Amino acid sequence: MVREKIDIVATLGPSTQNLISDLLDAGATAFRLNCSHLTMEQFREWLRKIDAISVQREQHIPVWLDLQGAKIRIGELIQPIMVNEGARVTFVFNAKQEDERIPLPHKEIFDTIVKGDEISIDDGRVILTSEIIRDNSFTAIVTTGGQLNSFKGFNKAHYHDYLREISPRDLAFINATYNISSIGYAISFVQTPDELELIRKYTHNRPVICKIERLRTFSRLIDLALLSDGLWLCRGDLGVEANIYNLFEFEKIFIQNLNKIDKPYLIAGQVLEHMVRNSQPSRSEVAHLGYLIENGFHGAVLSDETAIGDDPVKAVQFCDRFFHHLQSIHIQK
Repeated sequence: MVREKIDIVATLGPSTQNLISDLLDAGATAFRLNCSHLTMEQFREWLRKIDAISVQREQHIPVWLDLQGAKIRIGELIQPIMVNEGARVTFVFNAKQEDERIPLPHKEIFDTIVKGDEISIDDGRVILTSEIIRDNSFTAIVTTGGQLNSFKGFNKAHYHDYLREISPRDLAFINATYNISSIGYAISFVQTPDELELIRKYTHNRPVICKIERLRTFSRLIDLALLSDGLWLCRGDLGVEANIYNLFEFEKIFIQNLNKIDKPYLIAGQVLEHMVRNSQPSRSEVAHLGYLIENGFHGAVLSDETAIGDDPVKAVQFCDRFFHHLQSIHIQK
């Protein structure tokens, strides 16, 4: 079941500063702004650019604001930090880095962490195990090395926090945009209908997408789909929590549930990750993306592929051409 209309949501970032129109020409149907990585001034500048292109092209351009919700992120680093396997890293309760320790502005983590907890950062690109616990800091040993960057996602095994109130930062982005007709909101880590109802109180009937990133969400997929304007299956954080070996099973459960109702759902998270630094996706990425589109997905969200990739336009072009290819095959059948 290949859809007649397949969406390509391209994330804007450092690699796309002057490419908005080119991305639209390549096939992008909407843009995503990850507010966790933007200052308010940077955010407003992106909106100004998009608005100017919209007027120039006489085209309505949908923009999804990706809000943090209940997602936990490390704080602002002085500069990227490479950590190697076997190294010890100390996390401290702080919003910005002041010394060699890594800032983590989430007191609830320091209140609940115990020795031996597995920690995943940036969708599992860096993995650590906690060793020494203090009141407002803890030290962990690196088991999978990699680069730490500001504001990347932080996951602790078996930790689940619910959205009890909108953060001041998320609320500032909502208040700055709810009266713009092209804006919608993609909310991270929504797990229950109550959380969605809380968000709806502030978004003034603008479209709201639920990002599916927690195992607990799978028992409420239909409820969340009916109450939202669509779902994104985000495999980065989900793959960390579900264990990467189980990710395929949860994709199947997602498809079986969402094919029952008429709401759009998109795949997100390392869709064409190989194209961040290469001119083509891997064969396995192409095969799996084709499988998902054949099974009813309404499109894909490109993240690093466009935000920080070497050739964002080529990544969007590939998606667009591949989706049209799948549609032509489906018509011939």
